[in-house]
Amino acid sequence: MTQILSATLKAELKNSRIAANIARSTAEVFAEERHFSGNVQEFGHTFELAVSEAFTNSVNYRDPSIKDITVTIGFEEESNALTASVTDMNAPFNIHPPEPEITEYPEGGFGLLIIWKLMDEVSCSREGQSNVLSMKKFISRP
Repeated sequence: MTQILSATLKAELKNSRIAANIARSTAEVFAEERHFSGNVQEFGHTFELAVSEAFTNSVNYRDPSIKDITVTIGFEEESNALTASVTDMNAPFNIHPPEPEITEYPEGGFGLLIIWKLMDEVSCSREGQSNVLSMKKFISRP
């Protein structure tokens, strides 16, 4: 029997550093508490880093005229994977980052590339006025 669990974190950003820490910690705990074979800490760190990058992108690329934005982060467990989704009200963006020339990218320009390298499936959809970035990491169970 497959048990599917779900948790959602909704952060209203007034202080993005605190909200980013909450998102990062929640992603790591969610990943590490799942039962699967392999290196639990490494898996949790990988999952946490991808969520953190997506969350940071939502904050950094928002409309600068908007001080307080809402970014919603959801987590879902399937029988063979964990999925995180990050939803924001930012402008649409190209989810496929170009392969970088290290000398051409400014500091902080690697977020989407990191997400693509760490996660097994990445997609982005537009729902109304929102971007929904979904990231899936497959796990193996004992």
